[in-house]
Amino acid sequence: MRPYAVVGAGGYRHGAAATVVGHRLPEERAPIVTDLFAVSIDSVEECTVRGRLHIINPDAAFVPKSAPFPLALLVDAWFLLSNGFLRDGDGMPDRPDRYPYSPERGKEIVAGMRMKDEFRELYDAIRGKKIRVTDDGYLLADDGISVLIPRRTAKAVYGEELGSGSGHDGVSRYVLTRSDAYEFYDRAAEIVTSYEKSPIRNVPLWSEVVALEHPDQPWEEGDLDDIAGLEGEADLSEWQTWMLVGTRPFEELPYSDFTFTVSHPAYLEHVVGGMRWSTTHTGRV
Repeated sequence: MRPYAVVGAGGYRHGAAATVVGHRLPEERAPIVTDLFAVSIDSVEECTVRGRLHIINPDAAFVPKSAPFPLALLVDAWFLLSNGFLRDGDGMPDRPDRYPYSPERGKEIVAGMRMKDEFRELYDAIRGKKIRVTDDGYLLADDGISVLIPRRTAKAVYGEELGSGSGHDGVSRYVLTRSDAYEFYDRAAEIVTSYEKSPIRNVPLWSEVVALEHPDQPWEEGDLDDIAGLEGEADLSEWQTWMLVGTRPFEELPYSDFTFTVSHPAYLEHVVGGMRWSTTHTGRV
């Protein structure tokens, strides 16, 4: 079996280590570089969000089913806007991000959110809390310069709560606590009151896959043996299907419509119709 050889919509390139690399990521987001989905927000009304989830990665040819997923999308949008990372026209050339305001306005919006402190807690539950430390592990104040008194190491204070994540964000070195899946899932059950998704649409037919004549990557002997004669919608988990999907423009990619509601409109103050971004989130922590 050949490796995925998808070009175009998903940002794939032929090769043994084929991956989707999405945003040009700052260091804080750099540990995870494979975009799994693109998210389009169609409308936000009171406590309800309607949008579309675009399938862009053969390793995530599904739509997450449970409440943690829409909450993770809200947290992802909060993080991107907080740091000015969601800019209209940025992202992959074939699926640029969309945001109707400037990055500066986005920062103002999240800074004024009634739930801004809760979103920080939710983000920390997903990724771990950032603990600023000196090069030899002593705790620093939020300014990244002042050593906390009494002098104590992060390991001495947090012990087994510390995870393996660490880095430098331009302010100071930092370490991360462990993610807290139980906390995030419990909060998702409280915040997301309903979540519905449609079947995946725009799935090509097996007959279309077999009929593909790719100018740069023609079928090799044996490539079609497993799918010859199959009828109906193609299987998005099969690499042959993505040979065809990768030739299609973003607007023709497989997608699922979704609708979710939250317990209070304040959770949606940073989300607006017309937004689009690519995400690494599945709702799993």
